[in-house]
Amino acid sequence: MRKLRIGQFALAVVAMFAFTALVAASAGANEVAYNNLNTVPATVNGHPDEDTYSQDYEGFMGGKAFGGQIETVNTNSRLVRRLTTQLDVFACETGEYQLENCVTRHASRKFTQKWTASIYEVGAGNEPGALVATGETTAKLHYRPSTNTSCPATSGPAEGKGFGVNCDVGGYLQTIVFKHFTQSRPMPAKAIVLLTNGCEACGGKVVNVGLQTAYKEFTGGQYFSEPPANSGVPAVGSDPLPESIYYNSTFEATGWAQFQPVFDLELR
Repeated sequence: MRKLRIGQFALAVVAMFAFTALVAASAGANEVAYNNLNTVPATVNGHPDEDTYSQDYEGFMGGKAFGGQIETVNTNSRLVRRLTTQLDVFACETGEYQLENCVTRHASRKFTQKWTASIYEVGAGNEPGALVATGETTAKLHYRPSTNTSCPATSGPAEGKGFGVNCDVGGYLQTIVFKHFTQSRPMPAKAIVLLTNGCEACGGKVVNVGLQTAYKEFTGGQYFSEPPANSGVPAVGSDPLPESIYYNSTFEATGWAQFQPVFDLELR
């Protein structure tokens, strides 16, 4: 193991105490440092948006993660307080959505699933660098509504007849919040936010990471989407790489425009 020289050690100690002081001094109100939840369409076809396009567990298999890069605004603190994101739930009380036999008789019934959010510095080549903070939440999720048998059948690939007045063929859109983080260094201006549930299909209860673009309709043998609101521009902060994503924890440079995961990051 390479030894630190005295000067390096001193700098490391100073940095450690500086962050400790930052933690101790931070007791003010939460401040939003980044928010692109505004880019998810609020309505589709004149009805509330209940389903977005989403990334399934193939994007975060084997302990890997899915996420995106964000750029925050200046705040009075660099301590992570809260992270809000969205998921699409494909699980039914009984049956399977794509087989058109999805039945959820109790709209209030929920199941739990553990998710982890990790925040990293941006490393060389835009790969995840040093870990900044990590948090876990046991999300309480509603089951996907029952198949609406009056909806049109889908094909290529078949996704069932969908649910609700929009005949949404995907998962049921829901919001989850991470409230408790372990943090080792100040939040940088640019960061990588990664999500994982660590259990792939989770015993048949498939839950995907929600993206900006929403499902609109299936007609003429094709699927159509509702693009992000506000042209995909975050309400707070910015997207330094709006066409890039982290798939299985690895940087992918292009092909993801309008398909970013959504986050609201609060610092304290």
